[in-house]
Amino acid sequence: MKPDYQIIGAGLIGLSTAYALLKRGASVRIIEAREDIALETSFANAGMVHASLADPWNGPGVGRQMLGSIFGFPSPMTLRLAALPSMAGWGLKFLKNATPEKHWKATKANYNLAAYSSNLIQCWRKELQITDGYQDLGLLKIFRDVPTFTKSRTLTDKLIKNGKLIKNGLRAEYMNGDEAAKLEPSLAAISDKLVGAIYYPDDYKADAYTFCLALRREILNLGGEILTNTTAKSLLTDNGTVIGVCTHMLDLRAKTTIISCGAHSSKLLKSLGVSLCLRPVKGYSLTFDNCMDAKAPKYPVVDDGLHCAVTPLGQSLRIAGTAEICGFNKDIRQKRILPLLQMLRDIYPEVAKNLSLSQGKLWHGFRPVSADGMPFIGEVAPGLAVNTGHGHMGWTMSAGSGEMLADLLLGKPNIMNANPFDPLRN
Repeated sequence: MKPDYQIIGAGLIGLSTAYALLKRGASVRIIEAREDIALETSFANAGMVHASLADPWNGPGVGRQMLGSIFGFPSPMTLRLAALPSMAGWGLKFLKNATPEKHWKATKANYNLAAYSSNLIQCWRKELQITDGYQDLGLLKIFRDVPTFTKSRTLTDKLIKNGKLIKNGLRAEYMNGDEAAKLEPSLAAISDKLVGAIYYPDDYKADAYTFCLALRREILNLGGEILTNTTAKSLLTDNGTVIGVCTHMLDLRAKTTIISCGAHSSKLLKSLGVSLCLRPVKGYSLTFDNCMDAKAPKYPVVDDGLHCAVTPLGQSLRIAGTAEICGFNKDIRQKRILPLLQMLRDIYPEVAKNLSLSQGKLWHGFRPVSADGMPFIGEVAPGLAVNTGHGHMGWTMSAGSGEMLADLLLGKPNIMNANPFDPLRN
């Protein structure tokens, strides 16, 4: 039977969109190329839901950082020479949007969606009785030099002033190194190296993959269909209207098709002449299981100087970091893995001293990063919509993006302003 909607991609965004539509009474089919759901970017991310970190990666000065990375200088975003031909158009727009005005515009829009979504995830967790390691301890961001602390504090002040969708906007508390170590005692060994910290009490930690598994269960309970090992090869059209997709096995039709397959989303759109300015940015995580004791860290911590995040998840500790522009190159670069363990040593030397790289579970995924730092949510052609381009905010924005797109497609009002995320924006 032809469903109302079929969604390409069974990660956080695709599953959230499916759940939002099913709750509204629509029929839904999900098509996933992998052997199971959520095995790509949703599988082992940093484990943080963080509206506070809504600022896009293309902040002022990013061009110098990317250029320096080519010559081996340390940078939060590494550019590989081999990727230059494939990113020319995206790269120019990425840099064009790295002005203070455009960066703030994107940050404000992202924050509003992220704050809305963060609250929705909480509601869904309660509705579905999801046990995903959720703890509402907040998030701690630490700084090792005054300029970056000052820059982050200035941006936080602006978000506090401009936050509209949650009561009193963004909440934050500024700390020195000793105060940060008092909140998270595991930081005591490096407190003298910290010039400051920012504590965001409304952020929280949880396991995104476990959340995805719970969404799958409910999607099936509501009558949704999930097809795995099914690759969408091209779009089917009839007189300019998309009527479904052609897979490697059969044609699958639906009233509306939604593309939510992360960084791969733009490939299916090319045949229609629709261009999303979207590129993959590779990230890594390293997870150490059964390494936690009574003195282990409790809070998720982001080290701004090291450009990494460390999250305690149950009896595991996960460190996530790096942003590598290398196309869809799946090679595991040893020089990108080794720093993850060193970062952990730099943040929690006592925790890391008994850990070796061989004990960790390595993962990498391709974050879908738009040129202007905002996701694409909405219709792009008759019978076709997209929900992609969330970059490092996919887990945080998942529920809000799903609800927003469901309301747009069904013509229902949504408290969020969808205009900044129009996929056909210039």
